Amino acid sequence: MSRAPCVCLGHMSSSTDQNPEEQAAPAPEAGPQRIELPPPLPSHPVTDQPGMFDRLVSFVELYPLPATLVILVGLVAAHVVIMNLAGVMSGISVQQSLFMFQPAGFADVLLLALIAYNVVLPTFLARSGLTAFADVAGSLTCNDKVYDDHLHELASAHLLVRLVFGFFWAAILTPVFGSVLQGLLPGGTAGTPMLTIWMFVRLALVFFLVGSSLSYLAMLHYRLSAALGQFLRVELFDMEPLQPLARHIANATIFLSIPVALVGPIMARPEAVTASATVLGFAATLVLAASFGSMWGARRAIRGAKLTALTELHAYSREIWRRAYVNGRITEAVALPAMAGMITIRNQVARMSNWPGGWTSLARCFLLATLPAFTWFGGLMLSWLLAIFVP
Repeated sequence: MSRAPCVCLGHMSSSTDQNPEEQAAPAPEAGPQRIELPPPLPSHPVTDQPGMFDRLVSFVELYPLPATLVILVGLVAAHVVIMNLAGVMSGISVQQSLFMFQPAGFADVLLLALIAYNVVLPTFLARSGLTAFADVAGSLTCNDKVYDDHLHELASAHLLVRLVFGFFWAAILTPVFGSVLQGLLPGGTAGTPMLTIWMFVRLALVFFLVGSSLSYLAMLHYRLSAALGQFLRVELFDMEPLQPLARHIANATIFLSIPVALVGPIMARPEAVTASATVLGFAATLVLAASFGSMWGARRAIRGAKLTALTELHAYSREIWRRAYVNGRITEAVALPAMAGMITIRNQVARMSNWPGGWTSLARCFLLATLPAFTWFGGLMLSWLLAIFVP
């Protein structure tokens, strides 16, 4: 009897010595450690600022006409400075008269204007071609991806091709024309070497830019013609959607005729009218060929649509005639008016022009190509008129 209480007291004393909180709370289980992220870095927006060359290119592309004037003014200012250093000019005067009123000075200004214009000529052509391609998007059968790809190709600058052809033209033609014009420079003066270098620099710029512009024109019109020939859908009796293509032909004719007009007072010779007219005719032919070359694909699409329509009309007219004329006599008189209508429509389709805009657009482009004749032979024609009407 005396051992039982002792056992109970001993068990109770050992349980009462423990902490009640430790007895009640279970042991925490080991869980995954929370990863602390580093504090965010201070945000500094990185802006890629365009360089000076990119800004100049953007200015030329966005404002081609002001860019032409700025380039021309800069070239004329450089020309005046070089002429003064060479001792040919005094300020802006030559022999007490403005240098531009002298024949040589006027030719120099025209040459500088030709350089300035050829800098922006690809921009004019690109704007007109891209606008025409975008305006006829509703008449194209390609999807959006193919259209965007062709638009991206048309907007390409083709810098490598332009550089190659530009340097080729400059390397071939500059020594030839430079050796001919070098004899016209005043010799025996201290400024002769400077004048010679400046002359070669201007000739090299002219031939480089002309070669670059022509190569860009060829690439632009080749790709535009290929895209139109592949995807253009033509509605023969609704040519209004193709009017942007006709406008591009006229714009290209104007843009390409301006260089021909600028070189007119330099190259035209009143004593050799036949030779000058031959050169002008060759230049106008090249302008028209380059302008209409962009629409060769559209012409092929129009011809294909006309051929398809004529084939179907011919088959339908033949079927009507087969039903109307049986056993050597007409059995269906009602079919004759229908057949006559088919023949009228077939003749009307056959008379349609293969070029966008029709014959009116063609005549307008030919007229625009002849406008440089006024700068080539304007003075000669004026003298003829004065000789006729003024005794």
